[in-house]
Amino acid sequence: MSAFRFKLAARTDVGLVRTNNEDNFQVAADLGSTPMQWVNDQPCELGPRGTLLVVADGMGGMNAGEVASEIAVATVREWFTPQRINDAVLRDRFSIERFMNDAIVEADERIKRTAQQQPETRGMGTTLVIAWILDGKLYVSWCGDSRAYIYNPQAGLHQVTKDHSYVQQLVDRGALTREEAFDFPDSNIITRSLSDSPMKAKPESLFKPFELADGDLVMLCTDGLCGMIRDGETERIIRQTGEGSLDRLLDALVQGAYSGGGSDNVTICLCRVLSGGIPCDPSVYEETERRLNGGGSPLQRSMDTLQAGARFWHKWRLSIIAAAALVVIALIAAISFLPSRPESATKQDGEAETIAETPEAETQPGAEENPTENAPALTEQNSKESQTTDQTPKQNANETKKPRTLIDILGRPKDSEGESTNQGGTTQDVSERAGENGELSLSDDPNDDTVTEAEQGKIGNEKNK
Repeated sequence: MSAFRFKLAARTDVGLVRTNNEDNFQVAADLGSTPMQWVNDQPCELGPRGTLLVVADGMGGMNAGEVASEIAVATVREWFTPQRINDAVLRDRFSIERFMNDAIVEADERIKRTAQQQPETRGMGTTLVIAWILDGKLYVSWCGDSRAYIYNPQAGLHQVTKDHSYVQQLVDRGALTREEAFDFPDSNIITRSLSDSPMKAKPESLFKPFELADGDLVMLCTDGLCGMIRDGETERIIRQTGEGSLDRLLDALVQGAYSGGGSDNVTICLCRVLSGGIPCDPSVYEETERRLNGGGSPLQRSMDTLQAGARFWHKWRLSIIAAAALVVIALIAAISFLPSRPESATKQDGEAETIAETPEAETQPGAEENPTENAPALTEQNSKESQTTDQTPKQNANETKKPRTLIDILGRPKDSEGESTNQGGTTQDVSERAGENGELSLSDDPNDDTVTEAEQGKIGNEKNK
């Protein structure tokens, strides 16, 4: 494949009405060398870092618009240096477009800072369109209504950027056609720009780069040209001029703007492909035309959404990965610091679950009718269970029990029909000391709790009474 060769040319004109020129531009034949430079109509060979065309249309009146457009172009000059254009930038189309969009955002921030530092420039703003030709492909990023076109003798003239303007929004809604939009009275209202407003610049890139063909003419211009004459007239001028001198073509285009009124500054940058391009394919512009006319195929809209998502991922992928890693680390840390349950609690939960899962014992027939028949069995079972539990407390109580007297055993005499409280308690104590045959044995030991035979006889007499 032959080397990619091209010609460049650029011009700005104040127009017929205004007294100052608020437009600015920059062209660089080879971004691998500094400072940026070019020579009109001089054949050049495309270098590894490509060639650049930039147009800015200042707004704000007096010197304010001129200041804004100059800041924008100067920022692009500082941005597109050989040191910045490294392998990481040239890796793929997304890194290239991000690099271009970042330049526009940086220019917007500088304009905002300047407006704060210089009150006399407040209210200034500018559009900006950047065309970067790399490896025979055209990449374009823009903000505002300054345009990029591609002309080829076989395909004609095609606008490849979409204006950020109120009129274009009406076209998108179907309220106007492109032809009607040209004559619409509010065609100068733009919806995006680089300015001192609080809104951050939102640049846009082509939905895909264009592979340039032999004979292609890339043109960037302000609305001092495309707002003065229709695209059909512009195409006619280019065809009449032919493939001759680009300087002569610039003269013809400026004169065409004058014929349309010349009420605005006119700035035009041109790049004509001489060799090294692909064969021309007019169908590549069909989707662009549909988009500009307010439409677009469902497939293309889906592709645009996917490409927007891809750009977002490419721009923020490191931040997204870092955020996801932090979330995972936080979850792991939270789990590791959770209090662990004691083993005993776990066992108790297991036993409780086992008990809950065990089915209840079947009720014997007639159990509900005679609940008292089961009472002795339950009482005996409860007594056996409590015997072991109460054994140690009873032994301790016996060891600490005080000596007892005969009065304590026999109880006090009755004062009335009812027995004394002590007597009731004595009867209980004697019953507790009865053997299996109901006999009591007494001892002379005052510390002995047993009952003698004499005391037993007295107890029997007392009971007989």
